Amino acid sequence: MGGELNGPRQIYERLWQEAVAAFERNDWELDRHLPDKSRDLRRGLSVALRPNRTVQSSINHFLHELSEAAPGQYFYRPEEFHVTVLSIIPGSESWRDQIHPLAEYQAVMDAVLKRHRKFSITFQGVTASRGGVMIQGFPMDDTLAQLRDDLRETLRQHQLGDQLDTRYKINTAHITVMRFCRANLDGEKLLALLKANRATDFGETCAEHLELILGDWYASAETAWTVSEYKLNRDAS
Repeated sequence: MGGELNGPRQIYERLWQEAVAAFERNDWELDRHLPDKSRDLRRGLSVALRPNRTVQSSINHFLHELSEAAPGQYFYRPEEFHVTVLSIIPGSESWRDQIHPLAEYQAVMDAVLKRHRKFSITFQGVTASRGGVMIQGFPMDDTLAQLRDDLRETLRQHQLGDQLDTRYKINTAHITVMRFCRANLDGEKLLALLKANRATDFGETCAEHLELILGDWYASAETAWTVSEYKLNRDAS
C-alpha cells in the first residue's frame, strides 16, 4: 500500500524537476492542435472522475493568476476539470473503428465498479511538464489503484484491453489545467508562480461516482459526452 501511495509523489517530483530545467531554457512543448480544435478529429473513451465544486473553485482561482503569468495559453474550464481513472480507447482519429463494443465496455464497468467503495483524493500543489501544468492529486488510500487494476484485468479477460496503457500506464490522480500552445512565454515569471504554489491546498474530493466519457483529447465541454455514470459501492470492502 505504501508503494501505491508514494509512487505518485515521486512521479510529480520527477516531472517538476524536468519542467524546471526546461522552463529555465524556455523549452516548451507546444500543442499544435490547440489553435483550432475544430480541426482535431481525435476522440477517445475514458473513465474519469470530477472534482467537487470547492476544488473547482480553488483551481479556477489559481488559473486566474496563471493566465496572467502565461497569457495566451490553453486553460481548462472548471466543468472540464477531471482525473483520468483509465484511458480505455486512447484519443485517435480512428476511434470509430474501436468503439463498436461500447455496450460491452459499459457492462464491464458496471460489474467492476460495484465491487469498489468510494474514495477520497486530496489536491495539493502543482507540478508541470514541457507540455503543461497540472494539479497534484493524492489518493487517501489504495482504492483507486485497486479499481484501476481490476478494470484492466477484467477488460483484458473480455478481450477489450488491446488499447490499455498504450501511451503510458496511468497511476497518478492529477488534473491537467493548462497546456502550452504559444511560445511567447516568460519562463522566469511562470516558474515564480508555480514555485509559489508547489504546496497550495486546493481541497479534497470524495469520489462517489465515475463517468465513462467519449470526447476529444482535452475532454472539451463542447465534445465530451458522458456515456454512462457509475455509482461506487459505499459499503464495498
